[in-house]
Amino acid sequence: MCSILLSPIAEFQPVPLTLQRARSTEQFKHLEELLGASDDEGHRKPGPGVIHQAYDKLHPDGSGLLFAFSMRDDFKRLHPEPIKIFRLWQTYLDCVYPLTMIFHAPTVQQQILDASADLENVPESTEALMFAIYYAAVVALPPEDCQAMFGLPQPAVVNKYLLATQQALNAAKVLKNLDTAVLQALVILLLASRHTIDPRSMWIHCGAAIRIGQRIGLHRDGSSLGLSPFETEMRRRLWWQIVVLDVRAAELSGAGTSILTALFDTRLPSNVNDSNLKPEMGEIPPDHPGTSDMTFCLARYEVINFLKRSNATFFFFEGAWAKPEGVPATLAEKDHAIDELEQRLEEKYLRHCDPQITLHFLTKMFSRTAVYRMRLIAHHPRHYPDKGASMPTEEKDLLCRLSLNMIENDNITQRNQSASKFAWFVNSNLQFPALIYLISELRDRTRGELADRGWQAIGEGFQYRIAFIAERKRSPMFQAIAALTLKAWQAREMDALANNEPVPEPPDFILTLRRIFGEPPFRHKKGSAGDPENSHVPAHSAAGDHAGERSDHVRGIAENGVSAATEVAPEPGTTTSSDWAPIDWTCWDELIENWGPQIPDGSEQFDLGLPFNIGAVQ
Repeated sequence: MCSILLSPIAEFQPVPLTLQRARSTEQFKHLEELLGASDDEGHRKPGPGVIHQAYDKLHPDGSGLLFAFSMRDDFKRLHPEPIKIFRLWQTYLDCVYPLTMIFHAPTVQQQILDASADLENVPESTEALMFAIYYAAVVALPPEDCQAMFGLPQPAVVNKYLLATQQALNAAKVLKNLDTAVLQALVILLLASRHTIDPRSMWIHCGAAIRIGQRIGLHRDGSSLGLSPFETEMRRRLWWQIVVLDVRAAELSGAGTSILTALFDTRLPSNVNDSNLKPEMGEIPPDHPGTSDMTFCLARYEVINFLKRSNATFFFFEGAWAKPEGVPATLAEKDHAIDELEQRLEEKYLRHCDPQITLHFLTKMFSRTAVYRMRLIAHHPRHYPDKGASMPTEEKDLLCRLSLNMIENDNITQRNQSASKFAWFVNSNLQFPALIYLISELRDRTRGELADRGWQAIGEGFQYRIAFIAERKRSPMFQAIAALTLKAWQAREMDALANNEPVPEPPDFILTLRRIFGEPPFRHKKGSAGDPENSHVPAHSAAGDHAGERSDHVRGIAENGVSAATEVAPEPGTTTSSDWAPIDWTCWDELIENWGPQIPDGSEQFDLGLPFNIGAVQ
């Protein structure tokens, strides 16, 4: 495998935000602490954090996409017959292209038509792009359609074209080829693999894409390089998709930095349809006043461009806001910046969107969720010296509503039948910060409108997401989320019990979680917060915003096979608004140590009691 050679044009200069970078690297460590392990005294255990342990279990082969295959050229025989090539191309156009837009579809379509007539003599760059398109298309296909087309289960077809794409990229010498078609193939490979590859490997591969792009000069706007208007526009499309990929990969991998900390002057792509662009055009047509083929992508790029322009980078749970001189931004400054972005998105894109059109619907959902997420992270309790213990009630309510809005938007998207063709993309956008915050908040907010709405949203979301989270392996992160969810539900039950109120049965998803983790649902340690001797269930205060239920499970009914030891109260101080104290984010290790569920020995996959198979979720 060849090495990457950087050309003089690759001006990769860091923005002088030393403080921002230092704080950014701590954010993933913060989530590690949330999900980490401790000894009996609560001290951190040495070794990899639970997130990295989860990644290691899910992805035992750390070589990733580019370095996990041998030098072979027999991939050429894996081209489908022409009729299937055209069907896969149409699938790509319908399910993948509208969300990515990294080339000009009419131009690529002609290249595919020409290549299909003589598959033995396809140029290497075109062939790499074709195999990447096949791969993305089979990832996006519904499993039953894939089975009907190829006569094989979808995972087998996906693996077949993943290997073929890797080999085609290798044959095209991806790391030193200056043809943008080869880089387009690599980017499509990364896009279609985001939910299967180790996030740490994904970040490294995105770095390779960035370096290749810089070597080609994509980080410089084509208008300043004397390039044709058409080529300039195609380079903008490709570069900004790479930027989005890298920002997301940096967040998930815990890298703490991304391409946003580098200088580049590539402008956003134009808000125009493919039909408005031609290779021979003398100038780029003016932007559409409303929506175009590019609207979904542009709305996403607008958010990323905002982060770059405002020197604000968001990562898990923490916003590393800083001014150029390294002075932290105030909350008012953050809100003002987010307000400006929200207004810009609304005026440029969202007010023109027709929610009856699927792509417009997704544009609205994803754009508004992005704004909610920024506000959540800007206001998060992590920013308080006492981790939110002194947070005003209005702030707690704001954070709860923001989290709810994010999860409910995701549920609305999942319910939309017309958006099902984009499931490959939607399913990989779990609103993890909102979910963790809301579940944590529900340990205390046991009643009231927001609590009821929260449990409804979480329950619906689990029906859509639980199989995706638990896919194939036993993820410690999934275990931690499930443990916290069950603990929050017990707090709701214990509040009702303490106030002698009627108790409905737990929702189906709670029963599903209890079935997965066996009975009793938690393991305890003598003297822990979960020990019955330390139980503290204060009576309900009428002034509190609470509502509660109590199930037979917590009552320890004998016929359910639950011992009295499972009647565990929440930790002291977590059930009344007057005695409110947020979960100490640095002590999630104690939560997992004392409450972490045990998955029974058995197969790698779980019977989740859901109306679909884990393998069917893409």
